[in-house]
Amino acid sequence: MSRLVISDSGHRRNDQAVPRTKRCTMTTQPWPDAAPRGDRTAGRQAGQSLILLALAFLGLAAMLGLALDLGLLYTERIHMKRAVDAATLAGVVELPDEEQAMTRAIEYLRMNDYDIGNDVNVLVIGCTRDGPTANLNTLEDRTVAYEYIPAAVNPPRATFVMDTRSFRPESFGTDCSANPTVTGTANKIAITGTVRVNMNFMQFFGFRTVPAEDMAIAQNITSLDIALVFDHSGSMQGDTICYNCWVETTNDVNTYPFPSNGVFYPISYTLVMTKNLCSTSPEDYVDSSSRHYVIMEAELYSRNDSSYYRETRQTGAGYWALQRGTTGSGRSSSVDGTRSAHVAHNPYWTYGQSSPPAPLFGRFYTLQDAQNGLSPRLEYDFTVGWSGTAYIWLRAQGGGSQSFWVNLVGGSYYRDANKIYWAVDSTAPTEDSAATTCNTTYDYAGSSTCQNYWSWIRIGSFSVISGSMHTLKIWAGSPGYEIDKIIVTSDSRTDYTQIEPITYDSNRGRPATVGSARAGACDRCNPIFGLTVNPQDCTTPYYLVTEQTNRLADDLFSDYEPLRTSQEAVKRFVQKLDPQFDQVGFVGFNEEPTPRAELACIRRNGAACYNPSVQNPPISYTNILQTIESQTANGATDIADALRNGLEVLGANVDNRPDRNNLCNGTALSACGRGGSAKRVIILMTDGSPNANPGGPCTQDPTLWPYNNSPDFDCVIYYAKKARQVGAVIYTIGLGNGVEPELLQAVADETQGTYYFAPSPKDLDAIFDQILSNIYVRLIK
Repeated sequence: MSRLVISDSGHRRNDQAVPRTKRCTMTTQPWPDAAPRGDRTAGRQAGQSLILLALAFLGLAAMLGLALDLGLLYTERIHMKRAVDAATLAGVVELPDEEQAMTRAIEYLRMNDYDIGNDVNVLVIGCTRDGPTANLNTLEDRTVAYEYIPAAVNPPRATFVMDTRSFRPESFGTDCSANPTVTGTANKIAITGTVRVNMNFMQFFGFRTVPAEDMAIAQNITSLDIALVFDHSGSMQGDTICYNCWVETTNDVNTYPFPSNGVFYPISYTLVMTKNLCSTSPEDYVDSSSRHYVIMEAELYSRNDSSYYRETRQTGAGYWALQRGTTGSGRSSSVDGTRSAHVAHNPYWTYGQSSPPAPLFGRFYTLQDAQNGLSPRLEYDFTVGWSGTAYIWLRAQGGGSQSFWVNLVGGSYYRDANKIYWAVDSTAPTEDSAATTCNTTYDYAGSSTCQNYWSWIRIGSFSVISGSMHTLKIWAGSPGYEIDKIIVTSDSRTDYTQIEPITYDSNRGRPATVGSARAGACDRCNPIFGLTVNPQDCTTPYYLVTEQTNRLADDLFSDYEPLRTSQEAVKRFVQKLDPQFDQVGFVGFNEEPTPRAELACIRRNGAACYNPSVQNPPISYTNILQTIESQTANGATDIADALRNGLEVLGANVDNRPDRNNLCNGTALSACGRGGSAKRVIILMTDGSPNANPGGPCTQDPTLWPYNNSPDFDCVIYYAKKARQVGAVIYTIGLGNGVEPELLQAVADETQGTYYFAPSPKDLDAIFDQILSNIYVRLIK
């Protein structure tokens, strides 16, 4: 800032009079302590910036506060939604008992951290008592929201309203107190939750709490039409441990549930003892030319280092196991002399396919595997009565068409169906000496002279001293390889037809010699004898038990697998259904004409299905259970045709085949589906991939399954789409490693079903329970 100064000045010349004038001039001088003009402008701008910054900070704080409050609201909303959904699904299982459904739902709300009775209250609309602990005579139909459990604080932090009354049939009436043993008939439950979420920032604007709300409705399906579509193709016996150790005699499983509907065939421990096979003073068989023979039954091995137990055995791992057979000229020899008994290297190599490439189930073991201790091994202890050379003969047969060795040579698959390895005492494993004439490698279409029938082969020789004990070791090679009898002899002849102890009894050989069984072959606890044993009965470390054990319950006697365990699981599932409401039918499938049983049985037989006063015993699911029991494993896998038949059993003739109808008149292929009055469900269980199809329109669209060029797969998807069109839900179960999980998942997804993988048949019970739970209840909102 400056001040203005005005001054006067005048001038005169000497020789001229000049009028006196005044001239004004202005000058500026600094005002004490004043600032420049530019500084004053900057100051004003700085003040304005501070105001804007303060306003921006307040806006940012508001946004952060709002975001925090919205985050709290969102978190509570998600938590409540999960709690309400879980409580609704838990409660609906208890319907039509309305109060029990609400009680179960309350338990799940508590499990989700809602402190009911403290800061959370529950209102109910439906048939309940005055409270959870009130007397039953207080049962009343709550037509408006009734405070079933009050909160200790007011207002409560959260409120849940449970409604079952809105979902009752009209015929139930309005008063549930007339019959205090009945607490409702609703088939749905609705739960609405409201949680008051405390606000931080928004309370400055008058919003101390903001409600988070959610609602769920679940339905309990009361009527089901279920078609069980069951794979009984050849692979369903591919995991059998002992063939014919148990043989079915009747399919009347209502009177004789498994295993009482069949006969067990263990090895007779009594005969082993009475024939002195376990004698400590062995005796060779000696012919008229003083040739010695030690004769052993292959099933009476001293030791077996492999395990056939499914709980501990890795998929694909081989094992040696006892096999029984029928009587007749083609049988193997046995201690009892009538029914076949021998050992086999299981499981078979292929799984679910008739030709390679095939999903693998068993394993071919090489000589290197045997040398490295990877191949399953049998051991036989024996004592010889001569000095010199001992020759080893086996009565054996190869694995035949089941033994695929999947090494690719020049693009082709090769197999060797007749391979084993052997050694005596501590020598290294070697191939049998007959390999050049009997165990030749063939292509897929080939055959071998030692396949599919019993043959005597001499595998090698070694030096012995009279009275010496030795151990013959046999390692597995080809899957399916079987051994019936072993002879160690001083007879050097190479033509077995000239050796009488071999040709005896139609080439089955002379009976086992005294003292030819040792160690595990003489242990009462060995499962092959099927005895009930106690710990003190066990004489070797191989078969110890810790408590009284019935060896007939061993896996060895479990029938064809996975067929048997699957049948039992399916039967248990059927028996959990209610014949008053549910119908169930059955479709068994391979590539042959499909055996099926129509839906049983309420549409056709009414109350006779479930009411003993109408028919005693009620019809129930007797025919279905017998049909399930009658299935045998054979043939290929036609999943598409199975689905088509399953839909027809439900009353949906999707291909309009003229010989099918839904009249339920008792004639063949006359279905008994109930249409929209029952939920349509197909449960498809298979252990393989499709390798057949029914032909027709399903083969005409290769884009249905674009991941390969197989119409077998296209047809499966075709009928899954047909199922969706008629409102059928398909649950798929893949059993074991031979399935196509992507295909089964796609089928389930197409119909809003679920795919389940069962690594073992013993997983099926839990899967069927889960399916049953999913079928009966569902969230509909």
